[in-house]
Amino acid sequence: MPTSSPPDARSAGTAGPGTEADAGTASGPRAVGSIWVYVALVAAFAVPFAVAIGVLAEPRWFPLLDHAQTEMRVRDVGTGEPPLVGLPGRIGTLDRQGSHPGPLSFWALAPGYRAFGGSAWALQATTAALNLLAVALALWIARRRGGTTLMLGLGLALGVLVAFYGPSLLTEAWNPYLPMMWFLPFLLAVWSVLCDDFALMPVVAFTGSFCVQTHISYVGLVCGLLALAAVWLAVDLYRRRAERDRLRRAGRWALAGLGVLVLVWIPPVYQQLTESPGNLGMIWEHFTDPPETSIGAARGLELLLVHLNPWRLVAGQDGTTGSVVPGAFVLAAWAAAFVVAWRLRARGLLVLQMVIAVELVLGLASMGNIFGYVWYYLMLWAWGLQALMILAIGWTVVALLRARGRFTSRAASVRLDAVLVTGTVAALMAFGVAAATVEPPSARVSAQLGVLVRQTVRALDRGTIPGTGPDGRYMVTFTDTANIGGPAYGLLLELEREGFDVGFPGRETIVPNRFVGPDDATAVVHLAVGSANIARWRAKPDMHEVAYVDIRTPAERAEYARLRAEAMRLLEEAGLEDQARRVDENLFTAIYTTGTPPRAKRLLERMLEIGQPAAIFVGPPLVDEADN
Repeated sequence: MPTSSPPDARSAGTAGPGTEADAGTASGPRAVGSIWVYVALVAAFAVPFAVAIGVLAEPRWFPLLDHAQTEMRVRDVGTGEPPLVGLPGRIGTLDRQGSHPGPLSFWALAPGYRAFGGSAWALQATTAALNLLAVALALWIARRRGGTTLMLGLGLALGVLVAFYGPSLLTEAWNPYLPMMWFLPFLLAVWSVLCDDFALMPVVAFTGSFCVQTHISYVGLVCGLLALAAVWLAVDLYRRRAERDRLRRAGRWALAGLGVLVLVWIPPVYQQLTESPGNLGMIWEHFTDPPETSIGAARGLELLLVHLNPWRLVAGQDGTTGSVVPGAFVLAAWAAAFVVAWRLRARGLLVLQMVIAVELVLGLASMGNIFGYVWYYLMLWAWGLQALMILAIGWTVVALLRARGRFTSRAASVRLDAVLVTGTVAALMAFGVAAATVEPPSARVSAQLGVLVRQTVRALDRGTIPGTGPDGRYMVTFTDTANIGGPAYGLLLELEREGFDVGFPGRETIVPNRFVGPDDATAVVHLAVGSANIARWRAKPDMHEVAYVDIRTPAERAEYARLRAEAMRLLEEAGLEDQARRVDENLFTAIYTTGTPPRAKRLLERMLEIGQPAAIFVGPPLVDEADN
């Protein structure tokens, strides 16, 4: 949306910092009022976040898999072995697994994590705070560029966006979720810099690096836009090189941005230069020579249009399939708005439209180059891009009306602001209602792990089993037919939290600084998930069962057996005998293997939700080839 009362249609969106249209730097009563509107808007967003964090405080959450790994990395910040790369990803092979590019998210989470008490809940609270900070930053940039009305328009877009993502995703410190709210400030900061607001160059450097380092799916989106923006800016600066003050201003802020860029990229570059294999090199090898064929441009276009469906954004319906018609209409409306902005010569609006256009092309390329299973989280950024597109369409409509002499009065601007505020409040109320009933990730498996942890800690503290006691050194292993070892990472984290010296054998790239092999350990702590694994470990000599839990009801056990029989029948009828055998060996991969029939997938997902029994065994530190 343009400022409340631009001088004329051609100047709408062209005003830069320091002009009357730029409420962020203007002086006087309007600027002061705009500041208080900004504060009130950020406070309104803070309320549902606070509700979610309050609800998540009880019962205690026990992180699993990636969440546990993230907390371990955050705990390492500030120690003698700080994190240098991101979370392990689907990069390389299991034996030579690469990680996401950098550790910036761990470093960003660390101060709040410690301030909130260093618990799993503290990680959730800090994640919420980081996402709220991203909202505040985006609103500040909008206010800086276009005053109160643009800020309120973005507030509505962000309100719908946070309601869509929901309180669960926005309080989870999972690397696909952490950058999704920071992508918008990045786009807005690039837009501002291209509108001569050079002071935002450090913001571009930080937000772009945060997205890229945290999840690999942002590499093309961020680096591609930065490269084009840099060329555009360099050409423009050269063309207007006679403007010495502008050149000096751009140079000062470019140096500041470069300083931020160098600072945040020191850890991954250092790791690349000092360790073998270097993680950045592994990423390059994996994506320049992928192990599978990409899904292609046609499927990529389908995914893009699915993610431009405004109804799905409002209704909170994420997914990778669906009708492309609504998205095609939005794309057509945006293209028409682009043409209108071009004809109006509204520079600020036109530059924003160009940024969106570049991201649409880069997004299409990114989606078309996906290979393997098409996970929804690879495209979470697209919902934010859609929100920005709709904002740009709305801004264009208002600019066009004003160019034709309509909607120019102060009363009309006030009515528009009131509509935007009402919509934002409605979206935040929906977000707040969801926040009041939010649950932590994998709550059922987390509760199961909590029972196992408490029983295991008591057994190790007693020290009655050889090699145990507070001074023991423990090698954690696992056999898990359901959760790809997720609870084992949580077990390792919780034992470490209780002060035990624990680690995995041979998984240094996944849990750095936590290697304990059989030659180093005084005892093994083994997690067995699934009845067959439990029976096998009960038959091992010298092994002591110290914990057991099966939270399923008799009805759920019967349901599990029925679902298993039906799912295996469907898989066998589809000629997927190998996949049917994997149901009892690795339920998770049986579900998320490309080609799983939809009906069988739904049955298997329900089986995963019901869960399986689990037990902990403690004994001599021997490694079974079938374990871990």
